[in-house]
Amino acid sequence: MSTFHLKVLTVDRVFFEGDVERIVVRTTQGDVGILPNHVKYLAALGIGGLTIIADGKSRTAAVAGGFVDVSKEQTVILARTCEWADEIDISRAESAEERAKAKLQQKLSEHEQDIASIKLRKAINRIRIAKK
Repeated sequence: MSTFHLKVLTVDRVFFEGDVERIVVRTTQGDVGILPNHVKYLAALGIGGLTIIADGKSRTAAVAGGFVDVSKEQTVILARTCEWADEIDISRAESAEERAKAKLQQKLSEHEQDIASIKLRKAINRIRIAKK
């Protein structure tokens, strides 16, 4: 099967690098599948999943924020945060979810409300990915 080179970078590490058969990643416009020989493409990442299929095996990660850049040489994902499903501490994510929900119940400025809402979406995403 045909492959392409994928590099996934976060602020603190090279999260993944290798040849893959395909990926599916959440952008701000929805899920996008990338296959070998994909047209040039650039998009902002949303809060969701990143599924990498290599050697016929699938592995999923939780991703939040950043960009995906597809060129004929390779695909690069620059993610604000990215963690494999099996690395996620579910109890920590559930605590973050509860803190965000409690924060949203308070009288907050619009900016604080937006931050709490994003934290809630990230926590829910991490829990969903970890439990898949």
